[in-house]
Amino acid sequence: MARVLGIDPGTGSMDLLALDDSTMGVLYEESIPRAEITANPGILVDRVKGLARELGLDAVAAPSGYGLPPRPPRESLVDYILEATFVNRRDMESTHQIHGLRKVMLELARLDVPVFFTPGVVMLGTVPSYRKMNKIDMGTADKVFTVAAALWAEVEHRGSSLSDASFLVVESGLAYNAVLAVDSGKIVDGVGGTLGGPGFLGLGGMDAETAYVLSSLEPGFSRKRLFEGGVSYLCGIPDLAEFEEAFKRGVKCVEDAVGALAEAIVKDLFQLLPVFRARPRRVYVSGRLFRSSVGGVLKSRIEEALDRYGIGAEVVPVPRLGSRTKEGATGAAILASGYVGGRYKWVVDSLELFNAGGSVFDYILLGGISDEARDYFRSVGRDIL
Repeated sequence: MARVLGIDPGTGSMDLLALDDSTMGVLYEESIPRAEITANPGILVDRVKGLARELGLDAVAAPSGYGLPPRPPRESLVDYILEATFVNRRDMESTHQIHGLRKVMLELARLDVPVFFTPGVVMLGTVPSYRKMNKIDMGTADKVFTVAAALWAEVEHRGSSLSDASFLVVESGLAYNAVLAVDSGKIVDGVGGTLGGPGFLGLGGMDAETAYVLSSLEPGFSRKRLFEGGVSYLCGIPDLAEFEEAFKRGVKCVEDAVGALAEAIVKDLFQLLPVFRARPRRVYVSGRLFRSSVGGVLKSRIEEALDRYGIGAEVVPVPRLGSRTKEGATGAAILASGYVGGRYKWVVDSLELFNAGGSVFDYILLGGISDEARDYFRSVGRDIL
């Protein structure tokens, strides 16, 4: 049917997974440290070019930042990419990892092999507009990758029809948490990493008064601030390996931090329950923290909360086709198959990804800010290109 490549961008690594969708056999997988790609984006681009030649790829699902349409118009492609990777002028002068992501996206878009991008949740027509008010991060494009993997598992592994495919997806990565709601095979709401509770590194949703203080002390404050202030900062241990060791030793503040992380995930999950027409059947969990030594605690806390309130949803992991790559890479490869009309076209159709559109700034209701943001971030980006 199709030979495809999915690329999942994470805080700690970018993962590549090539798939033959006729056999579901993994043709290639690799996890590249994100710092290496930030320093030299050509590493990833050269790898994709090589795989396209060696494997005869039919499609690539590329990293997409905050999201853009699968096939944006060629004449406005650069503007779409600048919006999907928006950073202010100060950050343009730094070495933030989003620079590497932007360069990768621009270079991949120029390849001969068909390259497809993926919208973020805020761009989906399946999410009612009133749920998008003043939001950007309802789930970035890579979270949609994870939903694709969960939807594939729900239908092909668990035998649900699309009309019965109602579940939550929880991801707890190195920086952020995110929770997305899927009702009848469609994404209908989401709490993205910078919108919900604190993650491992990132502070999550920011109190508007805190934002006011920060913007007063650091005008144009850096995006790097969004990767600070999470639960690991309760103990001053932002390194996950060190954090896990301290957890195994029973260090009290680390145990408290794990409890805070679990509580944040449960709160985000429960705020999405009202959007379902019937009780969700399952909660799919994914991400680096669920695969770490604290993952069992996070899973059990979710199960306890669901039982306590009579929700009755099963908590299960999002499956991975690769042994070294994240769940999102599996979902990205599945979407690549669907984008090119392969075996998993039904996943792309169910999620209505080709109907997505607009800008990540469209739903900011504060007077004039939406248009100003679009113009500003395009202008800043083009100054550097």
